[in-house]
Amino acid sequence: MRFTSLKISILSLLVVIALALAPAASADSFTFNLTSNNLGIAGSIGTVTISDTGVSGQVRVTIAMNAGFSVKLNGGDVALNGASGLSLSAVSQLTADANSGLQFDHLKTSQNMSQFGTFAFDFTNVKGQPHGVVSANTMTFLLTASGLKASAFTGVSIHFCTASGSNCGPQTGFTSGSPETPTVPEPGTLGLLGTGLVGLAGMVRRRLA
Repeated sequence: MRFTSLKISILSLLVVIALALAPAASADSFTFNLTSNNLGIAGSIGTVTISDTGVSGQVRVTIAMNAGFSVKLNGGDVALNGASGLSLSAVSQLTADANSGLQFDHLKTSQNMSQFGTFAFDFTNVKGQPHGVVSANTMTFLLTASGLKASAFTGVSIHFCTASGSNCGPQTGFTSGSPETPTVPEPGTLGLLGTGLVGLAGMVRRRLA
């Protein structure tokens, strides 16, 4: 009885290890570190994270600005590259800090964004926030389009302010970033790991049988 319980415990442990070490087939979240800007500011301005929501054709865009910076709302821009089929109606659940029920006023296509080049989609001019709120530290919204996935996006650019909070600050500029590459083990490595675990399980089973 003691050996049977030990055998089951060891086999269960091997299964847990295998599941923990095996990543998903493909990454469902990509973060763009906003390290380039047209104001000559060193370091990161913030991040833009684009994630699959689990609903087919839907992604969530989350903009988080670092201390000392904010997203420009009135007259601002959120530009995206790589995806296709986006429209103004593709946006839903737009929020900025504590303010919800917001909306972009316009969508531009083939829009040049400072020195960062042309972007396929530029959502502009957030409307609906309280009077006097012209910027925000965070912004989130959903994008829905046929076949849309987080992995499709290749570049972002946003209009930012040089102060945190809702009052924008003394300067505005544009910042951009490329997606950080997720670290995913090679298929060959995973195959060897799986083979080794199966072999180990077999050895333990024979010794304890």
